[in-house]
Amino acid sequence: MKNVFYILLMAIGLSFFWECNPNPQPEASRLLADAGRLIESNPDSAMQLIDSLFYPEESFLHKDYMRYLVLRVQARYKTHRPVAEDTLVFQARDYFSGREEPRQAALAWFYSGCVYRERKEYENAVQQYKEAGKHARQTGDADLQGLIQYNLGDLLAKQGFHLEALENYKKAERFYAQSPDKPHEKQANCLSAIGRMYALLNQPDSALLSFHTGLDLAGNRGDLPLQSLLAQNLGVMYKEAKQFDKAETYLRQSFRFNADSAKLPRYYLNFAELYTGMGRPDSAAWYTKQLKEHINAVEDDYFKASAYSYLAGREKEQANYEAAFAYQDERMNTLHRIMEERANQSVYEAHLKYDYEQMQKQYYRDLSVRRLWIIALQAMVIVGGVLFWWYWARQKNRQAEIRHNIETLKEMKRDLESTVYQKQLDLRRDILLGFDVARKVMELNREMTRPGKSGSGGALWGERFNKIVYGEESIEETWDALFRIFNAMRPGLAGKVREKYPDLTETEFRVCILTYAGFRVKEISLILHQSVHTVQTRRTDIRRKMGLEPGGDIAGHIDRLPD
Repeated sequence: MKNVFYILLMAIGLSFFWECNPNPQPEASRLLADAGRLIESNPDSAMQLIDSLFYPEESFLHKDYMRYLVLRVQARYKTHRPVAEDTLVFQARDYFSGREEPRQAALAWFYSGCVYRERKEYENAVQQYKEAGKHARQTGDADLQGLIQYNLGDLLAKQGFHLEALENYKKAERFYAQSPDKPHEKQANCLSAIGRMYALLNQPDSALLSFHTGLDLAGNRGDLPLQSLLAQNLGVMYKEAKQFDKAETYLRQSFRFNADSAKLPRYYLNFAELYTGMGRPDSAAWYTKQLKEHINAVEDDYFKASAYSYLAGREKEQANYEAAFAYQDERMNTLHRIMEERANQSVYEAHLKYDYEQMQKQYYRDLSVRRLWIIALQAMVIVGGVLFWWYWARQKNRQAEIRHNIETLKEMKRDLESTVYQKQLDLRRDILLGFDVARKVMELNREMTRPGKSGSGGALWGERFNKIVYGEESIEETWDALFRIFNAMRPGLAGKVREKYPDLTETEFRVCILTYAGFRVKEISLILHQSVHTVQTRRTDIRRKMGLEPGGDIAGHIDRLPD
């Protein structure tokens, strides 16, 4: 009987110990180790493993939990997910800083910098990156040091400190050059960044040297994909510099090295833009045709948006407005898909959070069943559950209120946009009517003053009519009225023309504005009291000063002026 009593007592004690120290996910340590092995070679798989850890606070010892925090933000960063809210990595940073684990400390400081960077707290981000560099030096890991220097250069470059960024990119390139694990790809990326900085510092020779060095590095290692990438970058750079012959050479070299048929539409776009700039319409038309035939096979929506933008512009230049509108619609649909994908990413995050909560709730329910015989512990579970549900309900109410406010603001925005749009339509109708009246007055005055009309009666009636319409006695003073109508229809455009072409005389400027407004040569000659021949001469001078060919479209050229 006594033995039975002791056995029961021991069983109760073991049960109590087990219930007070449960491990909700026994396989968590194995999953964390597997994620650590995959983080560099396959970050997407590592992210999936990390996502499967639904209760890390209870599944790991404190040290392993700190490793989990670093690994989680590392996986999110490598899979291009937002990390601005992953501030728990700051705990890991403080934890490893005081221990003899320089690699973990360097990673924790580096990804803390990434968090600050995404939160636009750039000063803190720079400080974190520099501290990461101090710890990385103790590891002797060239790849890690190169990663830190490269990102520090990126941060400085985006803030406009191109000279300082250049030095960091150079350090990163030297570190990657020391790495034994095939550093050439990262090294070539550094050389590409170095070239960009030299270009921004107005040192084109150094920029080209960096690009060529990267291309030579890839060539020495026989890395055809990398050669193709760098040659394409050189081609694009020469194309932007309008050195079209060299641009064609490097783009064709890149095309030869390319073995990925999925990249062909990108080449078609680059060649189409190149030959358009070179004035070779037949070649540009051929590559444009190829682009049209293959663009639907492309899965990269960002590229498709650029391609549709080019196609829309080309069709517009050729006056194929229906096709231009169609390509513009495709571009807008593509941008809409991009925004939806970004929204889906947020939905995925919310889905993960929901799964975590559901698994935690199930765990608590199972735990409550096992602890029914422990009254005190059961009470604690009930109180904890009540507090949790209270907090959850409070948060849900807040979210519902926020959603309601957002919908209200959206509705207000739609109403405002509708009102503004209607006002714009009304204004445009009034302006167009004003122009129409002005042009008909021109015709009436011309008819009244044409030889063969009866005496001075036509001119007298013309003066009276002009005084009623314009408040003047003749049509000679109508320029100010027409110019006011033009400024109301296209505010700021006249000023942009004056700023872009200050060498236009006052008469040339007026001819330019009236031409853009759609007035014919005879109408302009009547308004400005110039002969038809003089107006045509002025338009020829305007085209020359604007760099247009004889007979070029002045109005279309003004529409394409940059803001």
